[in-house]
Amino acid sequence: MSIEVAPTERAADRGREVLAEAAEAEHRRRHRERVHLWLGTTGLGIAILLFWQFGIQYLVNPRYVSDPVSITARIGELLADGEIIEHLTVTLTEAALGFLIGAALGLLSAFALAQTRRGYEVFEPFLIGFYSIPKIALAPLFILWFGLGYTPKIIMAALLVYFIVFVNSVTGIREVSPGLLQVCRVFGASRRDLLLKIVLPSAAPAVVASIRITFTRAIEGAVLSEFVASTQGLGYLVARASRAFDIETVFAGILIIAAVVMAANGLLRLCESRLMPWQTGRVHG
Repeated sequence: MSIEVAPTERAADRGREVLAEAAEAEHRRRHRERVHLWLGTTGLGIAILLFWQFGIQYLVNPRYVSDPVSITARIGELLADGEIIEHLTVTLTEAALGFLIGAALGLLSAFALAQTRRGYEVFEPFLIGFYSIPKIALAPLFILWFGLGYTPKIIMAALLVYFIVFVNSVTGIREVSPGLLQVCRVFGASRRDLLLKIVLPSAAPAVVASIRITFTRAIEGAVLSEFVASTQGLGYLVARASRAFDIETVFAGILIIAAVVMAANGLLRLCESRLMPWQTGRVHG
């Protein structure tokens, strides 16, 4: 005795097969894209290193650019004697403290001022005026006021972080639809409900993106201050080597700074994609 399968069951089975095939095809496509991206990035990196090693001498005096092999050897020496770890620890400590202080102050002031349009409009001209000042011009003043220790570097890092977090947080808050807020008020939403359930989720993409990119700015602020006057840190290492015409150490310090920034940015981007997969990443600054 044969059992006849209903047409609806056959259609459902076929639908599941089509969905499985489409999912598998999409998985293969993404895998191919990742492979192509990895191959392209690796190939470009190898080409740059080969040109730097063998071709740059025809454009620039090799004494002023060194070469990847010599720079790699110098990095190994700095790691072996522990000097680079000491300077790296100082710079990351300054950048991390400046990042935390700047991000916290930026978020607090943004949510405080964005609640009242007049408050932000009063503050905005001073913000724009202070933001337009080249921050490197402030570094000597901070060092005169606070000495050669951690404090001026932390303040410089916090300033670079503060403005970006503040501007993007205010932008995200002010882009919340006024109509949506009015409707929620009509339905009895309290000020706390509006902030926690409407304003914060709407502003979250801009806030998270700005926080992600500002850690690199914090490192930039710490290194800039170390360039001006310091006795420790990666900026001090590069400045000291530059004055001594030690090109290998200059490039070693620059590459280490770049590697740290790239690693931090990649880690923060990974956290962002895990926490907010819908994030577009648009940010000002």
